[in-house]
Amino acid sequence: MQNESGAVRAAVRRTTTSVRVLLVGLLITFASAGTIFAASQGGSQGNKAGVTIQVNPASRTVNQGDSVSYTVSLTSANGFNGSVTPTVSGLPAGTTAAFAPSSVTLTSGKSASVALTVATQATTALGKADLTIATAANASQTTGVLVQLIVQAATKTFTISGNLDPPLTPGASMPLNLSFINPNNKALALSSLSVSITSITRTKAAVAAGLPCSTADYVVTNYSGQYPLTVPVGTSKLEALRPVRGEWPRIAMLDTTQNQDGCKGATLQLSYTGAGEGN
Repeated sequence: MQNESGAVRAAVRRTTTSVRVLLVGLLITFASAGTIFAASQGGSQGNKAGVTIQVNPASRTVNQGDSVSYTVSLTSANGFNGSVTPTVSGLPAGTTAAFAPSSVTLTSGKSASVALTVATQATTALGKADLTIATAANASQTTGVLVQLIVQAATKTFTISGNLDPPLTPGASMPLNLSFINPNNKALALSSLSVSITSITRTKAAVAAGLPCSTADYVVTNYSGQYPLTVPVGTSKLEALRPVRGEWPRIAMLDTTQNQDGCKGATLQLSYTGAGEGN
């Protein structure tokens, strides 16, 4: 571009903007913890030996892909002696459960605790499931203990930042090699990624001279590669995720017939957003 002062080179100082991105999720408040009691096998049949079960808490909430635990207390009732193997039923599809230890030996009047760990997957259905904690037939109670498992979508955050380097000049287009910080313990699969110019700060000289510079002087081209864009745990760069430079987002400064002296030394404030889900 030419004007009275000759060729104008508009420079944009480096700026880095971090954006905290909240992936789509459903936040569910934990149900209050409690203890549920199961009657011994002989509850309505006299004093027949059996087992009493207590489970704490009565409800657990878990993100898809994570695990939760319950404490199961088994108590000998009416003189029961022998091995007890706890069981669980009602698990939603895409979950597994394990007791540790898998069985205990009780003597009359004694108790033992086992930990029940329920592991979900990223594909486990969202919502509430009723789990029944019981024991194997040799020491079963009249009714099982009912507890709740609430599965919610994982809520995870990550950070995006990026620079323009070297500075822009009229007619120039610069790619953004974005940086990602994923502090979660699993990779994130992004289904969208966008860049925008949120503000432009002119130099004091440009402001004093009344020289304009606006977003109309620039063009933003967003990421054009394939999705999902997998962001690994830790710090990574876009060039490592999608090495095709032509797919990166770009910022271009237009070369117009108008005086663009107001854009000399201006600072662009960039905003980055992304959305997706945890793997």
